[in-house]
Amino acid sequence: MNLLVLSLALFCGLAVAAGIGLYVRLRRKEAHLKTLLEQPGAQDEESASYEMTAIDQMLYDRCCRYMTERRPYLVESFSLQDLANAVYTNKGSLSKTIRRFSGRNFRQYVNYYRIMYAMDLFRNNMGLRVTELAQLSGFHTVTSFFQNFKYIMGEPPSHWCARMRRKQSKKP
Repeated sequence: MNLLVLSLALFCGLAVAAGIGLYVRLRRKEAHLKTLLEQPGAQDEESASYEMTAIDQMLYDRCCRYMTERRPYLVESFSLQDLANAVYTNKGSLSKTIRRFSGRNFRQYVNYYRIMYAMDLFRNNMGLRVTELAQLSGFHTVTSFFQNFKYIMGEPPSHWCARMRRKQSKKP
């Protein structure tokens, strides 16, 4: 029993150390790049900008992967701080990166995932009502679901659902 507890503690310690190591390496790289940008003539701005973009792209990719694999957006209270903690960065960097690569603020980014999830739910179970889709996809209110669905899809969810039902009934 003690060996099992010791093994589990060692494993958890290694996992935490790996996460901290990744975080520290990213922070050092960002600090190094900022230092290079501040030194006149040390490096041209174009290549430093490219390196910052590569780091930002890696951060954005981590966010997208986390959102897709873990589906944290299904929790109504999911926040920018929660995502920042999950991908080992701070809220400011994360917010700027999301805006830069998705063209959305954090709330819009999360709601996009919620709407895509609701659409997948409906495609798999066309008997669901719009209010059920709103609840199952992490929205706090049905009104918020309606507004975000219309903003993202360009039509109310009830129209989209009716169109999908018609499309499904026409299949042989």
